[in-house]
Amino acid sequence: MKFELLLSTALFTFACSDSGGPAEPSRDAAVPADLAIAPSASKLPILQGTTATIDVTVTRLPGHDGVVVVEPVGLPAGVAFDPLTIDAGATTGTLVLRADAAAAHSLPTTVQLRGTLGTSTASTEITVTVYGPPGSLDTSFGGGKLMIPAGASDDFANAVAVQADGKLVIAGRGAEHLGDFALIRLDRDGQLDATFGTNGRVLTDFAGTSETIFAIAIQPDGKIVAAGTTTRAGTSNDFAVARYLPNGELDPSFGSGGKVVTALGTDSDTAYALALQPDGKLVVGGDSNRGSSQTGVDFALVRYTAAGALDTTFGTSGVVLTPIASNGARDSIYALALEAIDGETRIVAAGGEGDFTIARYRDNGALDASFGNGGTVANLFGSTIGAARAITVTPSGAIAVAGHAQHDVALAQLTSAGALDPFFGSGGKLTTRVSTTNFDEAQAIAVDTGGKLLVAGWVYEGASSAGNFVLLRYLTDGQRDPSFGNAGLVITPVAAGSKADQAMAIAIQDDDRVPTHRVITAGFASVTNSDFAVTRYWR
Repeated sequence: MKFELLLSTALFTFACSDSGGPAEPSRDAAVPADLAIAPSASKLPILQGTTATIDVTVTRLPGHDGVVVVEPVGLPAGVAFDPLTIDAGATTGTLVLRADAAAAHSLPTTVQLRGTLGTSTASTEITVTVYGPPGSLDTSFGGGKLMIPAGASDDFANAVAVQADGKLVIAGRGAEHLGDFALIRLDRDGQLDATFGTNGRVLTDFAGTSETIFAIAIQPDGKIVAAGTTTRAGTSNDFAVARYLPNGELDPSFGSGGKVVTALGTDSDTAYALALQPDGKLVVGGDSNRGSSQTGVDFALVRYTAAGALDTTFGTSGVVLTPIASNGARDSIYALALEAIDGETRIVAAGGEGDFTIARYRDNGALDASFGNGGTVANLFGSTIGAARAITVTPSGAIAVAGHAQHDVALAQLTSAGALDPFFGSGGKLTTRVSTTNFDEAQAIAVDTGGKLLVAGWVYEGASSAGNFVLLRYLTDGQRDPSFGNAGLVITPVAAGSKADQAMAIAIQDDDRVPTHRVITAGFASVTNSDFAVTRYWR
């Protein structure tokens, strides 16, 4: 699409008055122009150390032939241009911009594209953005990494979501009252959003001794749903869900004043995962402890209506409990994904403890017998230490699951039927030893352009006890992507020195100003206290 702005000296037309008096200039007359200028695009990203080009077309009025000089005004620091002249009789030229190798990453910068023909000028605007190579920290985002306190003491972020307007919602636990639901919202470039809560922060007390958000989602209407756990006397941990209006206030149309607490038994029930169904219903996953005399800690799903009531069409009064491992072992759901199969929404739950466990449920809460072994897939890695922590459905319909096995990053990819995908990794599985001498674990997964898999987590490097954020990108066959970071791997110390950093969540942030997509990871980092930590990368 071409964008044109015509500028010239105004020419006044004259008209006779009814009385035959002197003519007056008409201020509403059309303003002719000697020159028009139109770029071939309105947005021009340029990689550090490279060039970028844009074609420019000029239109001259008859009788105004001559050389047109084109120059950009207001370029980002570190960007220069080659002079462009469009000869008389020619209408098109190519403007070349050059970014220094050390040019600072820039936010989208409005640049005036100005053409000059003699004493006449014309101009229009384009947007120029300096960006870094795939996997590099986006330093236009507060230097690439942010640490933000949510409360007065230790704060831990476990989830991140991107709104339709590009703003970021990060959620976890704030330090007040021994722990409250805590959310912060940043604008798309990392500043606290003053229109959300109190100076960008929201803390919610469920009147328990401690509350933590483990998962969030943004509804199509902009409302924010948070799921996690509250600790109360008599029942220990219970599922807790809150819904917020876009300004951070609790939504009075949801549950009781915006909050819902669900006890699945008299022992501990912990919610870790959340999925929004297309019909507006909310699925929350976690675990429930029914005691060693029964089946131990089991997969637990609860489905709520859009208003926050238990959905009685799901399981038993809205609740589904699934024992999978034998001998009372722990089965915990840490992540949820949705699949559409034959027009029906299927719920895929991933977790386990000791090894990966995946289960798929039909819309009524029954195990889906067409998946795996009667609805479940277990013991994928043969590990004794490990769990699936994240799950996504790829554009090809495969189910990708990430977590750890024996404290190494582990991925598995299943067909929609629950069989290991023979075209991924080694027989459908792979492990990555980010540290050869210490622990590393994946906590989150997302699908990048072309079906590549982005995996975020943490690594304890070498013999150090300090963790750092880790981000990996894999090709669709499971090979690390050599075009991303250091052979598909990026390690980011957020806090300085030996302080611990852990990435717990990942999201893709679109930005039509550039245009591009960027990778957001969120978790926590410790200096004096632990704070919410957020990083942004070019992709």
